[in-house]
Amino acid sequence: MGVTRDLARFVAQAAYSDLSPAAIEAAKRALLNILGNCVAGHRTRIGRLHVEMALDMGGREQATVIGHGARLSMPVAAYANGNLAFALDYEDTLRYVTHPGFITCSSGLAVGEHLHSSGRELILAIALGYEVVARIGLSMQPTPERGKMVWGEQYHPFAGAVTAGKLLGLDEEQLDAAFGIAGTYAGVPSAYKYFGVVAQTRPMREVKLGWGWMCMGATLAALSAQRGFGGGHGILDGEQGFYVMAGSDRCDFERMTRDLGESWMIVDTEHKIYPSIARNHPPYFATRALVDEHNIQPGDVQRVTVRGMQIRLVDDYDPRSAVDAQFSLPHAVVMALVREPLSPDMYSDARLFDPLVRSLLGCVELEHDADADALFFNQQRLHFSVRIQLKSGQTVSRDIEFPRDQPRFGKPELEAKFRSLAATVLPSGQIEHAIDLVSALDDMDDLQPLLHALVPPNLRSTP
Repeated sequence: MGVTRDLARFVAQAAYSDLSPAAIEAAKRALLNILGNCVAGHRTRIGRLHVEMALDMGGREQATVIGHGARLSMPVAAYANGNLAFALDYEDTLRYVTHPGFITCSSGLAVGEHLHSSGRELILAIALGYEVVARIGLSMQPTPERGKMVWGEQYHPFAGAVTAGKLLGLDEEQLDAAFGIAGTYAGVPSAYKYFGVVAQTRPMREVKLGWGWMCMGATLAALSAQRGFGGGHGILDGEQGFYVMAGSDRCDFERMTRDLGESWMIVDTEHKIYPSIARNHPPYFATRALVDEHNIQPGDVQRVTVRGMQIRLVDDYDPRSAVDAQFSLPHAVVMALVREPLSPDMYSDARLFDPLVRSLLGCVELEHDADADALFFNQQRLHFSVRIQLKSGQTVSRDIEFPRDQPRFGKPELEAKFRSLAATVLPSGQIEHAIDLVSALDDMDDLQPLLHALVPPNLRSTP
């Protein structure tokens, strides 16, 4: 038996009492963050399109589309909610190589609602999904040389398969099979054909990296194993293991299971403060710090030079849509220069095509740093430097590295983010009720009240 069975056994045997208090609270915060993104995702064009697709697929009325109220089959509801959670690119990240929230929460809520699972069961299942996908993702990052050629995050279906599988009560052999099915349903590592060289990839594909498909496939994997599909064991193991399928040239199998159960990866989750790809966050905050410290006005700026990792993948100087702008480092820098508040409004047409914004885009210069590439692939650190040259002749600069220099974003900030996102769809009283329900999730016997609280009053069909 290899690492796949070790992880499956760990998931099957894990109990709520194994979770640390910090892990329990982290799971609640993770859920609240994703629920806010799902509700606000309905305001986006791509969110609405994904929901329309889900409604067309339909199926048995088993699970709720968050913020909408329609009840669809478990896999299709997971598809809809996973896509809504990622529509704004405002979800979460763990060590910058995985985004566990969208898939654990969408798969977990779909299955948990149908099974009338308790809040504690959902908390445990979410924490396990985070644990497994983070370990897999961190263990199979390619070398910097390989990472220049192919990269992706197609290991995410393992997270949803774990979360759904735990709620379904799968044993270790069934979970091993679910892992095999999830890996089979995973997409190819297409990140560089998604947000890759700008001249080759814009306009960006609006299904992104297929996040909703991953959620549906992950849920199907767990349900298939429960139904009796077998075989396919050990998908993570050996020289033909999943890391090779995913395009990597190395895998640290020992790291995948080292100290398993002694601590919980979910406590290291970073919830996005800024609705954008995670690697744009450090330059945004470095630029904003310089702007605030030196009271820099947009008209003062001669040039902004940003040096960092894989610059060619984010050097979009002419973003034409919200999705393009989410992956444009020049746009992120300009938003800092104009002191734009951190919200999805950064990607409105009014901002994208503002003459001031357009003129400032031409002041941004990006430089590639090969050492920063190595830091990311070897240590999962995001290092950037920002230098602002002013028309007065003065130059100011700042180095920044995440997670070391990441701004604090705790429970109060996360609740404020939820309020801001949910206010686009829900009344204030309902928003506060949802926050209270998530805070008391470990005392909830059934998930139905929480899902009901996230449906706008005009769409509610039951009391």
